[in-house]
Amino acid sequence: MVLVLIGIAIGILIVAILIIKATKTSSRDILGMKLFCVTCGTKTSDSKCPKCEKSAKTFGV
Repeated sequence: MVLVLIGIAIGILIVAILIIKATKTSSRDILGMKLFCVTCGTKTSDSKCPKCEKSAKTFGV
């Protein structure tokens, strides 16, 4: 009986944490994707920045 109560308490705690996280994230945040380039700050809708892709040729280094 005690194990059931502990399981219910842990389940309620997990649900409460998930609800808090869902309310704190903005509606514009899409799966953690950034819509801006990290290096130059240009707004991109794709995963690669067209400006930085042309200038940065590191050859895997």
